[in-house]
This record gives sequence, C-alpha cells and structure tokens, in this order.
Amino acid sequence: MGPNDVFVIASNNKGKIDEFKTLLSPAEIIPQSEIVQLEIDETGSTFFENALLKARGISEFTDHSVIADDSGLIVPGLNNEPGLKSARYASNDASDDENKEKLKSEMRRLGFEEMPAYFVCVLVMITSKNDPLPLYVEGRSNGIIKTKSIGDHGFGYDDMFYPDGYNESFASINASTKLKLSHRGKAFAVLKDKLK
Repeated sequence: MGPNDVFVIASNNKGKIDEFKTLLSPAEIIPQSEIVQLEIDETGSTFFENALLKARGISEFTDHSVIADDSGLIVPGLNNEPGLKSARYASNDASDDENKEKLKSEMRRLGFEEMPAYFVCVLVMITSKNDPLPLYVEGRSNGIIKTKSIGDHGFGYDDMFYPDGYNESFASINASTKLKLSHRGKAFAVLKDKLK
C-alpha cells in the first residue's frame, strides 16, 4: 500500500475517518461525504453483512476501491449487547453519551460496575460495485467495560473500555497505543498484510 493507492471510506463518522487515515497511511483516503451524502441502512444481521451493505452502497458512486467497516461493543453478560446496535443502543438517533448512559444503566440493573467485553471490527473492501469477491477481515480487542468513564479522546464507548492488561481506557491511552490494541487497528493490520 503506497501513496498512489486511493480508497473511499464508507463512513460519515469523523472519529473513524481520522483513524482510517492514520491506519492506511500513506494511501489517499476519501471520506464518503466527498463523494455522496448518503446514509446506508444497516439492515444486516451480522457485522459482515452491514459492512458489505455500506461498501456496495457507496461503490455505486465511485470508481475507487471502497472500504467499509461495521464495528461494535459486545458484552456477553448483557446478551451480547449493544452488539450490532452499538451506535444506536439508546435510540436510532442517540448520541454517544446517551448510548453510554444506557449501557451503564443496564450494567447497574444487573448489579455490575464492570463486565468482560470486547470490541469487534469487520472490514470489507471491494474494488468495484460488481466485485464478486469482497475482501473481508476482522479484528477484536478484549477487555473490561466499566461504568466509570476515564479519558477525553476517542469516541463511542472508548472512555468506558479498558483493554486487557491496561488500567487505562481507550480514551486515556495515547493514540498510537490505542491503534495497536484496538479492534480497528488489528483489522487494518490484517487488511494491509493482505494488500501487499
């Protein structure tokens, strides 16, 4: 992967776009918002299906390769919630803070201040809208989700998630360490290896 490679990222999430730019450097990254203003309905029943829906939807508007991800936080003790609905846990238009408050409430309802959890990221890359063989990779980061939020960078549930072996949340560790430990960072490492 080099500076002449161009990828359209099927996301409107600024936090994700910033991470993608770092993880795919030195390739050129084009956010979907520069191609088309479109919200893809995530109607799949798996992270893979949702990522593929996003990639195919955006590929209709570009000749560049498209990379889409679907990511989520899974708390086995909460019946694998928030899962596929991580970004919409409290409601379809919920803010990060509203989603986190719902998660804290669900944990406390069961009497927990912390629970085992993991983040998962599924990446799908297609080279054209008719690509019959999408490239698919995934990454996972195991840890603990806590009702105590620490840190002020990151997004989503980052300030509640403490990766295995760390006493700091994703939102309080430095960005380069987070990218090495995170589900997204691990998925991109596999993707870059496959693109060599």
